[in-house]
Formats: sequence, structure tokens, C-alpha cells
Amino acid sequence: MNEEGDSMTKRIVAAALCICLALCTAVALAVSGTGGEGLITKSYVDGTYTQDVLAQADARIQEAQGALYQQALSELEEKHSAYLAQAGLESGTGTYHPAFSDIRVKQGDQIRVSAGSGFLLLAGEASLSCQGKKALDLSNGWEKGTGALAQGRRYLVEEDTTATITVTSPTAVLSLEGWYALEPGDGVDYNALADALRQLGLFRGSDTGYGSGYDLEAAPTRIQALIMFLRILGEEQAALATTASCPFTDVPAWCQPYVAYAYAQGLTKGVDQTAMRFGTDETVTAAQFMTFILRALGYQDEGESPDFSWDTAIERAQELGVLTAGEARLLQTGPFLRAHVVYFCYFALDAQYKDGGGTLQDHLLSSGALDAATVAAVRGDVQVERIS
Repeated sequence: MNEEGDSMTKRIVAAALCICLALCTAVALAVSGTGGEGLITKSYVDGTYTQDVLAQADARIQEAQGALYQQALSELEEKHSAYLAQAGLESGTGTYHPAFSDIRVKQGDQIRVSAGSGFLLLAGEASLSCQGKKALDLSNGWEKGTGALAQGRRYLVEEDTTATITVTSPTAVLSLEGWYALEPGDGVDYNALADALRQLGLFRGSDTGYGSGYDLEAAPTRIQALIMFLRILGEEQAALATTASCPFTDVPAWCQPYVAYAYAQGLTKGVDQTAMRFGTDETVTAAQFMTFILRALGYQDEGESPDFSWDTAIERAQELGVLTAGEARLLQTGPFLRAHVVYFCYFALDAQYKDGGGTLQDHLLSSGALDAATVAAVRGDVQVERIS
């Protein structure tokens, strides 16, 4: 309580004591009387009367303290409402997390965090700006008002402050505690595409313990690309059931069936035939991944008259109508991420086979790898448009 509240409480107690003193004085006179004969007995004063006076004084003190409490509560609620309004939460569109909880966001999204709330960036890139004061970095006690956020640093928004986090990477994962409001940006919603592919059984994410385990902010590895390739071919179950042996020396046991199957089917040769290395944990380039997509659609990059070569896979995919001009530009510039793997696998479902025998989705439906009702329900909810 502030000094004004303390002073008021003291005045209330003093007033109550004055009342008690006045009443006790009157009683004393009544007991002694003016002629030596008391009007009431001393036992009555010591018992019933004194207890009644003290009860009345206590009631008045409680009443006054209750009024003070309600006044303080109203002031706090008014200030809290002002914080929420400052953060853009006055319309009731905000979200409250009693403990740190992860949310997946996309490029251009803005997250306004109110005073007293906390946040940290778990993956991706984002910038901070503060209105009012600053956010306190709890890991070192320093304040931060603007600039790029470092991953893994926990911040607390100071009093009379609204912190705005703007996502600057294709996707990001934030952990938030307290009140915040999300204003969606116009970036591609790779998160929605990952959700859709997961429901279709074509994407399972990684072992990352946050952000649904999607790990969309990381560069894809060769083994991850190969597994996605086998899934969109509809051959994952065949790979898991293979009895073929894995000829490569750098493949962990958990993924050996995938590599063994792909090698036996002539779908991969590894990165080093001499040392027999598959390159399990090496990152895959956009051109290499697009090679997988074109192969899945029946195009050949070997033989007497190949349809394409791996180093021109992106350009050739655009010529064949598999990629739009905007998608080709995206693959030719910037880093290639798991977010892009999800995007191109999702829209590859609508690509036509080389022989004109339907789309990749048609093939997966006819083979039983996908269920028609599930596809209709899941894809019907996706509102992501292709990059033109």
C-alpha cells in the first residue's frame, strides 16, 4: 500500500480509538456519579459494555478497511485495463497463458505483449520494439528496447510498457506467459501446411521439444529429404518392410530401412560411392530436393534422353509447370529450410505426372496411401495460396 493508504488507515484507527476513549470516559463518569454513587455497576462496564464498545470500534475499522481495499482494487483493475488497451487487448481478442506456452508464428506476424508478461524466442528470427519503457532480460538483468532478439533469452515486459515482436524469418517459435495479442502478417503460412501434411500422414516433424516438433526453421538433411520423397511416392510402408541391406557406412539404425530401400530401387546413390557414404546428416540443397520432386512425378535425370539434370532441376521444374515463377525465385535465393520442404511437398500433390496419368495426390489415393475423406477435410481447411 502507498503512503496515502497508510496515512488513511492510521486516521481510521485513531478515530476509532478516540471513540473508545470518549465512551470510556463517559462510562467512568457514570460509574463514579457526581455524588459518589455510581449509575451502573463496575462489573457491567468491565464486561458487557466494554465488549460492545470494542465490537463497534472493530466493525467501524473493518468497514473503513474494506472501503480502502475496494478503492485499491479498483485502481489496480483500472491500471491493468490500461495495460491491456495499450497492448491492443481491449477488444477481447487477446490470449492469456498462465505459464510459458509455445506458439508457432510466420513472417510478418506481430505479437504485442503487455506489461508484466514474459516471452522468449525459441527458433527463427524476430525483432523487438517497445512502447513506454523496455523489456528486462532476466538472464543478465539488462534492458532491451529495440533490435533483433537472440534465441533462448527470457524477457519480462516492464511496467507501463507494451513490447511488440515482429517475426522476420519464414517461421518462428515463441514461448509466451501472460497477456498477448497476435496480429497476423501476410507471410506464407508454412505452419498451416505442416499441420495439414501431418494430418495426412506425410509429415511427422523431428524430435525437437517445442513448436510441435516441426523444426521448420532448420535446414533439411539428406535423410529427411529422402523420407519425405518416399512418403510422397506412397512407398514409406514398403521401405519400412524391406529386407534389403543398407550398403552405406554412415546411416544410423533407425533410418537404415529407408536408405536400403531407396538404394535397392535406384532412387539414391549416396554422396560417395568409393567410401560408401550416404551423407545422412548433410544438408540438402533446393535443387537436390526438387530433383526428388521431379523423380516422384516420373521425370528422369539419367539415361539416353533425360528430362532434366539435378543442377538445373529448379529451372526445368518451372518449365514443366511444377513450379511457379515466384516459387522458382524463392528456391534460387536465400536459405532452403524445412519450411520450404513442407511447402513444396504440399503443392506437389497437385502436380501432374509426366505421362498425364493424373496428379500425385490421385496416385496416393489410388494406392491407398491417402484416404479421400481425410484429404477432402484437411485440404479444405487450408487457405494458403501459392507464391506466384
